[in-house]
Amino acid sequence: MGTADEIACDSTYEHLLMLWTSGVRDYHTMLSDYLTAHSIFVAVIGLIVSREALPLSFTVLIVLLCAFGVLMCLQMAIVLGRLSGQNALWEWRLRSVEQAPDWQKPKLITSLYQLHETRQSLEDPRNVPPVFLPNWAFRQHRQWWAHRAVSFPWFFGSVYGVFFVWAATQVIRLIAGGSP
Repeated sequence: MGTADEIACDSTYEHLLMLWTSGVRDYHTMLSDYLTAHSIFVAVIGLIVSREALPLSFTVLIVLLCAFGVLMCLQMAIVLGRLSGQNALWEWRLRSVEQAPDWQKPKLITSLYQLHETRQSLEDPRNVPPVFLPNWAFRQHRQWWAHRAVSFPWFFGSVYGVFFVWAATQVIRLIAGGSP
């Protein structure tokens, strides 16, 4: 049996690990939900646009869908950014527990950090192969476009922006009495 400090450290580590893993799961669930919602919005807008002659009501509907889509992009960026930051905090705390002088268990989160952030290879002479090298995805991880909380809102926001500009010009033409 370990000392009271070791038991407290193990308990803290387990709780932080649970928070981190559920946070990662929540992040991916939210990302999937947002991607589904954006895909539905863009598909509906695309179906409406594909009609030959759009009445004013459908064109206004496109403008509204685009406005809600942009708001959803902002919400997506905020929520995913918050979850990402929160997960980084749990990971940071886990690494601090692993760096304690009396920590004797494998340093899983520290190893993950080495791969992701510093792109250092991991060594374990008992394993085959004895060296685990970070692959291409680990090397690209820190690029801005690899952060889904940034790249997906920008992508969908751009799509909504193009549809919004198109629909707004159509509304102006229809109101001014011109042909669509």
